[in-house]
Amino acid sequence: MPFDWMAKDGKIILIEKAVRTVPYGFLGVLFSVYLSQLGLDAFLIGVVLALTVASSAIYTLVASVFADRLGRKRTLIFFALTDALASVLLFSSDSLWAPITAGILGNMTVGAGEVGPFLTLEQAILPGASNSRRRTLGFSVYNLVGYVSSSAGALLVGLPQYIGPGIAGYRPLFLAYLASGLLGAYLYSKLSKKVEKEKTASQNITVLSEASKPVVRRLSALFALDSFGGGFIGISILSYYFYEKYSLQLSSLGLLFAGTQMVTAISFLFAERIARQIGLIKTMVYTHIPSNLLLTIIPFVSSAPIAVGLLLSRQSLSQMDVPTRQSYLMSVVPENDRTPAAGFTNVSRSIAQTFSPSIAGYAIATLWLGSPFVIAGAMKVGYDLALYRIFHKLKPPQEA
Repeated sequence: MPFDWMAKDGKIILIEKAVRTVPYGFLGVLFSVYLSQLGLDAFLIGVVLALTVASSAIYTLVASVFADRLGRKRTLIFFALTDALASVLLFSSDSLWAPITAGILGNMTVGAGEVGPFLTLEQAILPGASNSRRRTLGFSVYNLVGYVSSSAGALLVGLPQYIGPGIAGYRPLFLAYLASGLLGAYLYSKLSKKVEKEKTASQNITVLSEASKPVVRRLSALFALDSFGGGFIGISILSYYFYEKYSLQLSSLGLLFAGTQMVTAISFLFAERIARQIGLIKTMVYTHIPSNLLLTIIPFVSSAPIAVGLLLSRQSLSQMDVPTRQSYLMSVVPENDRTPAAGFTNVSRSIAQTFSPSIAGYAIATLWLGSPFVIAGAMKVGYDLALYRIFHKLKPPQEA
């Protein structure tokens, strides 16, 4: 039977991943354009995006430290409800304070990928809800579901132009975001007690074991470098770039980013197969470097079709490191360390990504519209080389 290697809790996580990332798909594309229409310039848009990532980092840190004590299920329900609250703010007002406050209070993924508390806790739950030999496949399917759903969401961003000007056009999308948050809370309530970490009297559940600390520290530093570079070319920044340089409207941007998400989703299936042949670390590095070289070429072309082709080519490789990275981390730390390990690495990614959107906005305003592509590409190649040098000898158990 399909997915007979995954337990019911894992399947609920996959369904909720789809429910959550549909609105993230359209929010990632329209958020910066919406802020621009409300009167913000590139630098201030970058500041607002940075605030959304900073709040996500705080939420992730809270989840990392307290979720195993308070309960993973209860924590996930709480954060689903914060998304619902953010959607109410967006739906109720077209004043500038509404999207800014919503970005801070909610978990809107408008950056370079999901790095918030949902990812941290689901990443810790999935290994226990699937066969250990299919762990990388489980993470590949998890990310595939997210990107396919995000692609569907991106297709919806053209809807406002057919409904009406101002907030009236965006209201159906903000209402869909509200429904997503409420449905997510319901789905999480159906998780079983098996998703919780078993507590013992002698165990400090908030601290990593001594054996895991060096690995998690190094990976956190490397993932932070990668995320800092990725923050320069998050979906909202890319959307703003194509909006400004090629005058693409929301409907066209929606099609573009739906295409990138679909290409990325398909690549996850190949990531698991490649990893079985050459290993997780090599899959991460060997696919990531070419994608970053393609990224640096995009701002040097003057034709929209060529730029789109380069972006799609880049996306076919750039995210293969995501399921392999998640699988690698969950493989090289013991089960008791999975939540804090996932949390601390995701917090480091979130904190690093907090600064890049505002710097990207400043670079666009003062240097060159295409400068974020070059900066991001250079830093991400540096991450790839450092990752291989430090970790290529540390094999996960399934490869040993």
